[in-house]
Amino acid sequence: MQKHFYFICPTDHIEPVINDTFKQENYYFTSLGNSIVFDSDVVEYLNELLQARNIRNISFVLSDNNRIVSDALEQKDYSRITGLNGFYDQIARQRDHSEEVWQTYNRQLLILSYHLNSKIKELRRELECLSIDPPEINGKIYNRHEKVFSTIYSDLICRDHISVN
Repeated sequence: MQKHFYFICPTDHIEPVINDTFKQENYYFTSLGNSIVFDSDVVEYLNELLQARNIRNISFVLSDNNRIVSDALEQKDYSRITGLNGFYDQIARQRDHSEEVWQTYNRQLLILSYHLNSKIKELRRELECLSIDPPEINGKIYNRHEKVFSTIYSDLICRDHISVN
């Protein structure tokens, strides 16, 4: 049976949807808005779990109406929660950058894609330091209205910088 590791936000309540959609052995790590910081303890734990369970696939998943990301873009009611200040600043920068470089009808999907691409890059960097065969890592956004998972925008679209000659 295939095994898959998911980084999710507890406010999305998405574990049952993932379990019903993807019939496999699933493992989860939760953090508000996928704001996880990959410090040495987290990376060591993750590496041990990946090796022990022979997990070859990792996904970062958020719902399209994630409460934490939405709050970071609007009211900032949860900004006093320990550790979310930097995350809120990052989301605001990604929103501002998306407005500068991309015209889209679905800005929320673009901002979520920026964020998840950033977390994917961060995790890849950390796993490369471990000299292990890296697992496949991707990002998905769950559309609650349509009840489907979609792949995030490519990292080629969600660039931090652009250069025009």
